Amino acid sequence: MRVKLFLATVGSRGDNEPFKALALEAAAAGHEVFFAHTNDIPSQPQAPYTDVELPGSMGEVIAGQGVSVLKALKNYSSVMKPLMERILEETTQQILALKPDVVVYHPKVLTAATAAHAVGGIAIRAEMVPMLNPTDEFAPVGMPAWIPASWNRASYRIIDASLSAFDGQAKKLARRLGVISTQPDLTFVPVSPSIISPPKDWPDDVVMTGSWNTPGHGQLDEELAQFLEFGEVLYAGFGSMRDSRGVARADAIVQAARSLGMKTLMVTGWGGLVPGPTDHLAPDILVRESVPHTEVLPHCKVAIHHGGAGTLHAMLRAGVPSVIMPFLADQPWWARHLHQQKLGPEGLSRTTRTPSVIAASLAAALSYEGVTKLAGLKMATEDGLARAVSVIEEAEAGTHPLRPA
Repeated sequence: MRVKLFLATVGSRGDNEPFKALALEAAAAGHEVFFAHTNDIPSQPQAPYTDVELPGSMGEVIAGQGVSVLKALKNYSSVMKPLMERILEETTQQILALKPDVVVYHPKVLTAATAAHAVGGIAIRAEMVPMLNPTDEFAPVGMPAWIPASWNRASYRIIDASLSAFDGQAKKLARRLGVISTQPDLTFVPVSPSIISPPKDWPDDVVMTGSWNTPGHGQLDEELAQFLEFGEVLYAGFGSMRDSRGVARADAIVQAARSLGMKTLMVTGWGGLVPGPTDHLAPDILVRESVPHTEVLPHCKVAIHHGGAGTLHAMLRAGVPSVIMPFLADQPWWARHLHQQKLGPEGLSRTTRTPSVIAASLAAALSYEGVTKLAGLKMATEDGLARAVSVIEEAEAGTHPLRPA
């Protein structure tokens, strides 16, 4: 059965790339795929799916405010709120017009489930991080480290309460369309069970598929290939993170790498690292805005990064031990979890600018090389994309046990 599938995501690379990977997998399986995203992902006319362009850019928002909570609060009413309203309205109109069989959506796309139900479709929420399904086994992303285990399940109510402040548009849409439920029929959690064991008390309509990995890009360019070929390489990159410490952070990391006899692959991303005036000339530094993780990471000895879900999965999949320097959102949670699972050292504060401290943490990470490689071997046996497509097919066919009545 050919499924008409609508995918909708909003956010940074860690939010967008997994959906792109799912779009490619579903299209390869013969399904009709519409992929809705902002211009943070370039549209691809030759792609096997149909791009649906949503307004705005999260990259431009982050460029303007960085990771400052105060700036984010200040800009919410004038920048983020109207942008999200436009994104939600456009997504809703596209779903109503296209009438897909199944809608898979990022939790930020709050109106997607309502619109899917309005056209008789199945709504599947895809959580890049575990934060909306209560469990006794761990507190949700966003909770402080001091939360006692006995509060784990109750702490999810705080997340629910915080999100309820943003679901007014979905409720208004439901009333207008005569839809009863604004909630998903199923939930995907694209996280590797090698990193988080599926909680025993999760309901059956929550499916931990395994991670959704973007396919490799093939050959590396000559300069990058030569840099990775000789000597031990430190990967340093902070994805979509951006603050005022990019220059000092980059300098401290380079000095730390040199003290360990390593070269630095500096991946600047959206501004978390800013190279110094002579870094482009140094033989032990290569500066790139982005690199393909699948091809590059197996050549790296160790890494330091922000701890986004996508980057963390990429590191472990490649068997690369890493130090997490979290900025915000889910990143502190992943840093704690990695250490608690004995897959890496304690995280470092993003304000750390002392080369010796960073070097000591990198040296500590290297002691986890064996367990990291073992985790990578386990993850190599997983196929989260195939699992997700299988559940989508079974749900639409009515053969999946979680298919809504």
